[in-house]
Amino acid sequence: MELKKLDVPTSSITEVKKSPMDVFAQARKAGTGVYIFNREKIAGVMLTKEQYEQLLEELTELRDKQYQPVERELPVPEELEELAAALRSVVAKGAVISARQLDERMVQLGFITKKTGFGGVTEMVKELGEVGKIIYQLRRRENHKTIYAEIVGDLEDLRRGTDRLVVRKVNLIER
Repeated sequence: MELKKLDVPTSSITEVKKSPMDVFAQARKAGTGVYIFNREKIAGVMLTKEQYEQLLEELTELRDKQYQPVERELPVPEELEELAAALRSVVAKGAVISARQLDERMVQLGFITKKTGFGGVTEMVKELGEVGKIIYQLRRRENHKTIYAEIVGDLEDLRRGTDRLVVRKVNLIER
């Protein structure tokens, strides 16, 4: 069996113990982390402070792009603002989520959909594919009005037969 050669610098625990600054210099020179081996197994990776901070910054940027606040097309009545905030915390614009996870989160907030029981997720995905949204109804009534949540989105990848969707926006509607 042929071992793969790593395309990154490597060092040993012994070298780290002797001179950690040499390992940091190696990471700086290579522009990447240095894999640290202990008895032929990777024990960890050493990065410079700058490399670590750059990784954190990139991770934060990626998370910010993925989890933007829910975009609402319709204004939310003041008495529903608390519900809208709760909804924003569980369903974010741009998020990729499975229909099953979406349904679980919406049920936790007190919403229901007609698509329940065995095959419910399949029906939700079908509804999304046909009309571009999934409609939920709040179980309780507010001021004798019914509250609906429209989850507008797209199926992530039809070819794979997945139930994953990309949330485009969420509307709260009072009727």
